[in-house]
Amino acid sequence: MKPSRILRADRLRQSMNVGKERRVAQFVRDYRSLAVQIGARQWRLFFETGQINKNMAATDLNHICGAAPVQMATRQVVEQIKSWISNRANEFAGHVRGSRLSLECRKQLYAINRRRAWFASAPLQGIDDEVRILARRIMRHVMKQHGRPTLSRISPRLDERIVLSIGPSRTAKHCELWATLRLPGRGRIEIPLHASEYFKKRDGDLCPVIQLCTEQDGAISVRLISDITGTCEENRAKYTPDIDTIGIDFGLATLLTTSEGDLYGRGLFADLVRIDRQITGIARHRQRAGGKPRDSERYRRLVARVRGMLKTRINRALNSIVEDRKPAGLAIEHLNFRSPELSKRMNRIIQNCGRAVFRAKLVDLEERFGIVAHEVPSPYTSQECSSCGYVDRRNRRSQLKFLCRFCGLQKHADVNAACTVKGRRSSGLGDEFLTKAAILAMLTRRHGERFPRSQGAAADPRLTNRYWSVAARNALAQELASCVQKQ
Repeated sequence: MKPSRILRADRLRQSMNVGKERRVAQFVRDYRSLAVQIGARQWRLFFETGQINKNMAATDLNHICGAAPVQMATRQVVEQIKSWISNRANEFAGHVRGSRLSLECRKQLYAINRRRAWFASAPLQGIDDEVRILARRIMRHVMKQHGRPTLSRISPRLDERIVLSIGPSRTAKHCELWATLRLPGRGRIEIPLHASEYFKKRDGDLCPVIQLCTEQDGAISVRLISDITGTCEENRAKYTPDIDTIGIDFGLATLLTTSEGDLYGRGLFADLVRIDRQITGIARHRQRAGGKPRDSERYRRLVARVRGMLKTRINRALNSIVEDRKPAGLAIEHLNFRSPELSKRMNRIIQNCGRAVFRAKLVDLEERFGIVAHEVPSPYTSQECSSCGYVDRRNRRSQLKFLCRFCGLQKHADVNAACTVKGRRSSGLGDEFLTKAAILAMLTRRHGERFPRSQGAAADPRLTNRYWSVAARNALAQELASCVQKQ
């Protein structure tokens, strides 16, 4: 099997004249119009057969911007739709996992989900018709919660069929690189590019592929693709871990906290609160005027600022963890960038952007250094003692202070949560199909097995802990009464 390549994209500034930029901008508009039409056909095929076909014939669209762009647009559209459907499949599994359906029904629903056969018309062996109808309803409900991919803003990704060359010019010296394109029906276009310092430091081989992007002001920018497979292989060979696994707890007050006691990204929440007030005010004003918030240029700048802030601080924090601790693996809780003190709009922005940036950085660390990240369930990590495993909402005294009511452990609350995440990596709680109730039942059962006898005092916190079942609390009370009688 041929190993997959590791690619990175860098955005470069261009300095085309007005005539060239108009021709390229018109090609981008035509390409996006083409993508919208191809997307409509792919969605129709999906709802009729339950499948997506990257080889679907679309020769009748060749007149828009050529045969090669039709094939490139089809591939891009299929990739975006498949990615969107994959995310919805994960949500489908979550709904089934949290339901009270019978075990047999859930097994059939999981089978349908694995086959991506929610809307398939062909019969499925071992699947009841009632379950297929239920699966279709669940998937329709999940899909309604999210907008479909916006293909009208897709960035054309052009390969060697369009890109003739990328490299320095022999005659023009006012820019470092030139990209030469042959656009169908628009002739040959040479684009002068200005490399950033970050791009100059990129140690890799340029691929004959470029991506045309549109900035917020309508200007065209160019992304170049670099193959850094060789560099990553060298980095993985040189990387020597100093520690096996580090647990990571993340939030907004402190962005990342490690099980070793390191705190990274403090001050982020205050910045988000300040920007949230501005975003909320602009959105309220635009809605009263009958418009949309994104119509405001100031609103778009603030949203871009939040996304840039999250990307910079997440990448910086994870880079610092690797540099300071050199772990072989990371144990992280399920990502959830939310805070009740922020507006729904801001929570939605940071949730969507934060997850994407965090996952992309984890993939980058695995490719560069071989650091593998393992996700564990997040319920009760802030309330569970990392020493004795006792779960009680009263353990978390404040945002920063944790005091276990059972064993007396005192720690920084986020550090305790990071240690708990690390412990769950090897405790059997890494199963993504466990529900919140199942996790709580497992935690209380394990603590009861570890400490089966009462502490011999009426102050045993388990007697007043509602996380413990009534039967377990009654058993502890009876044991305490018998201990008092013996005394």
